Amino acid sequence: MKYILSIDLGTTSMKAVLFDGNLSAVSRAKVDYSTDYPAPGWAEQDVNQWWNALKTAVGILLNNPSSPNPAEIAVIAIDGMTPTVVPVDRDGNALRKAIIWMDRRSEAECRMIGDALGEDLFNISGNHNDPSNFSPKMRWVKENEPDIYHQTEKFLFANAYLVHRLTGEFSMDETQCGLSQLCDTLKGDWNDTLIQGSGLDRAKLPPIYRSTDIVGRITRGAADQLGLSTQTGVIAGAMDNVAAGLGAGILGDGDLYISAGTATNVSLCTVEPRFHKSFHIYHHIVPGRWIHTAGVDYGGAGYKWFAKLIGEKDYASLDNRADVVKPGNRPLIFLPYMVGQRAPLWNSHTRGVLFGMDPSMSDGELARAFMEGNAYGIRRILELTRELGTFPSKGKLTGGCSESRVYSQIFADVLGVDILRVGEMDTAPLGMAMAGARAAGFFDDFESITEMFSSRGGARGIHTPEENKSEFYNAGYKLFDTLYHQLEPAFHELSALSSQEELK
Repeated sequence: MKYILSIDLGTTSMKAVLFDGNLSAVSRAKVDYSTDYPAPGWAEQDVNQWWNALKTAVGILLNNPSSPNPAEIAVIAIDGMTPTVVPVDRDGNALRKAIIWMDRRSEAECRMIGDALGEDLFNISGNHNDPSNFSPKMRWVKENEPDIYHQTEKFLFANAYLVHRLTGEFSMDETQCGLSQLCDTLKGDWNDTLIQGSGLDRAKLPPIYRSTDIVGRITRGAADQLGLSTQTGVIAGAMDNVAAGLGAGILGDGDLYISAGTATNVSLCTVEPRFHKSFHIYHHIVPGRWIHTAGVDYGGAGYKWFAKLIGEKDYASLDNRADVVKPGNRPLIFLPYMVGQRAPLWNSHTRGVLFGMDPSMSDGELARAFMEGNAYGIRRILELTRELGTFPSKGKLTGGCSESRVYSQIFADVLGVDILRVGEMDTAPLGMAMAGARAAGFFDDFESITEMFSSRGGARGIHTPEENKSEFYNAGYKLFDTLYHQLEPAFHELSALSSQEELK
């Protein structure tokens, strides 16, 4: 039997899963790494952490008694957090730390690009000009680290960096086109108007592949370091959010997927691309499908932050204290925008807000408000899907928030849609395994793969909206929306205030 090695290069950890030809997980490994925050709004990672994590993870998998001979691994498939910029020299050596997706240092460069391109940027790429994206970060390197820009052979996305370390080949996968701000997204190819208008050099951009294309095979040097075979192919891979959507079985027109982890991403699949300024748009891994995405950029992490703040390590206990709180007893609204937001708000200056506090509030009430605030942020996005021509009646939920029965029910109640918690398997590694299996010829199409998983079942539960709560949450959402719009100018004032020199 042949196997697939799936790698999920996430924000805080790498997850590696070895799958057999029927896409059953044989063994798993997870390796954590750290993020540096050298200045306000900056976020970087040392790429050596990724390679070391890969070596550690592969070592764990291959030492598992149930693992196969390395020569039996047909394909390696890698997804990555995005958009992340890694400038490398001609040998693929990183010239600086990676500037990861949550980094927003390039606001000035965004303005330069916006002034130069105007509406051409959206009309060609279908995506918003935002500091988190690839080209503003490239432009920041050019403006602020010209020596590094000059030495750079190629600028790579996170997963493409590991693909090069494995194969020696430079690449970018098609799902990353939209957030590059440098592609004609519909064609899936670089666009000279956008590249020149961004003040960048096309020669520093790698060739674009479909997600399932085999970029190359593992080099002898990489094979010796990892204990793998030079016969194993490596596909171009995908961005993590698209991989997770495929792993959740999202490939039908109007299918909805909510990935509630560090960020809470809401993704809608369509058979036709629809440009909308409140959404990112990407190619799906599945040919002829498109993913429209928006999110709450610190949505899931906010609850974790609150638990840490009060010294609570038992999330189940905190969930239970939140669960006994009666919605509407003492209304408390939380704006979950603790960091700058991408789609749909496009506001780098947002911060979290608790509205309605009184001295007798319990930690359970505050915990519930954090959950509800994240859900309200998702509902804002669902309301906007009507402008894409659809409003889903159900959605699939994964990520850390889905581990909580309480949190999942709050999602259903606030959103007013059925929420299906998918099985225990992390969906990003599973989606990459599906892509790898299709590339290796294990299956004829993606539909047959998802049908196989549907027949296996494995869902952890369906949460249906409770009618007696709908009136309260409808009113709560209106207040949530009103609060954000009233505070929007104040976020900018707060940002300006914090940028002033400290009082002496």
